[in-house]
Amino acid sequence: MTKIVFAFDTEDFTNKKAADAILEEAEILRSEGVRGCFAVVGLLANQLREWERTDVIEALKHHEIDLHSLAHTMHPMINEYTDVEDFSEAKAEFLRQERYALKCLKDTFGIKKVFAAVPPGNQDSYVAMHGYAEMGIPVYSDSICDPDGNGLYYCNGFHTAYAIAMEDFLFSRNPFRIKSVLNKMAGRDIAVIYTHPHRAMYSQSWDILNYDKKNLREFGDWIESKRWSTSKTARFYKNFRKLIQTVKKDKRFLISTFEEIAEDYCNKQRVMTVEEIPYLYKTLSDGLQPTKKYSLCDMFFACAEFMQGKRTYTCGPVYGPMYKPQGIVYPVTLTPKEVFESARAVDPSAPIPSRIQVGKYLIGPADWLYAAVNVLCGSGTVELQPRDQLPDLSDLPKIKNCSFKGTWRHSDAFKDAYLSDRLRYQSWTMRYPR
Repeated sequence: MTKIVFAFDTEDFTNKKAADAILEEAEILRSEGVRGCFAVVGLLANQLREWERTDVIEALKHHEIDLHSLAHTMHPMINEYTDVEDFSEAKAEFLRQERYALKCLKDTFGIKKVFAAVPPGNQDSYVAMHGYAEMGIPVYSDSICDPDGNGLYYCNGFHTAYAIAMEDFLFSRNPFRIKSVLNKMAGRDIAVIYTHPHRAMYSQSWDILNYDKKNLREFGDWIESKRWSTSKTARFYKNFRKLIQTVKKDKRFLISTFEEIAEDYCNKQRVMTVEEIPYLYKTLSDGLQPTKKYSLCDMFFACAEFMQGKRTYTCGPVYGPMYKPQGIVYPVTLTPKEVFESARAVDPSAPIPSRIQVGKYLIGPADWLYAAVNVLCGSGTVELQPRDQLPDLSDLPKIKNCSFKGTWRHSDAFKDAYLSDRLRYQSWTMRYPR
């Protein structure tokens, strides 16, 4: 059975009338007995109070409130201010802004916990992924890290993709369009069907008018978006209700929320034992790859702990390499003693190192992991051959081919000096839900 999540990127803090669209969609859901997942921009939460839209605030309290960043497209955007070499510096600034965004939501809606974070546009910064997880937000949705709708663990969170935008089919006069869309959703584990409430009302995006590539207007002095015709907006809402009713009747689907997704996929303790080393050996013999239960980071740090005499390793937050891993370029022979001694320098709270000193050699993290597993399985000398230092990303094309520069609303000054590459390096943190 496919879990359907109705998600709402609730973001337009420039058009006052856009609040009416939020109210309309929230009330349609409620009248059908369905909870939606409204990812709200922090500044919009503040604006709803400023506009005295208590009707909207109260209507949203019936639904799940998630986080859609502090300021969405206002510059510098998340990608822009986190594209710096120092990860700790980038994360500190991210946490400062997004913790304030969380406070905005809590102050406005009275919520205690947020279960999902949704990046604005393509702001899929690895810093944000790690940062939201550190904030205790378990699900990261609209993620480029989920290729098939079955989810993927990445950067310490559970990632789900957006499946299809309601704007793509709910304006249609074709009565069969909804069933056609749902047929494509069937078979996925999770299908997030999403919309932007303001798009039912406005033909122009608020952020193109006010924040494309730079802050084009002073805060509060915004260009108002053009409206759709009243009949076109009404058609969207009529089809929206029909979509909900159709899903409710279809036994292939179960309407869910990100809170329920988190309950199913997150917060389960994972403990690796030294007896599992032969399993890791077999897994890695087929190539550098994670498993359903363990990421490459988990394997790496567990091996370091086991070589220091521990029998178990409790998996926790991990960070992939921050710099391109550099493996050996010619065969290397290591002794067990050299590998055991190198394990003492491994810090499980730090990112995976791009190179590790073992005896007289500098080897890559994948080289070290293979050596460690072999030694723990009782091998004498370890014969290492040159190998890939990152897992194969062919099944994750959006990560493999990621390049943020020159896309979406980024400023012309944005260089993408670190983000795209480091997103790939964080593949050391991924593991599969099944």
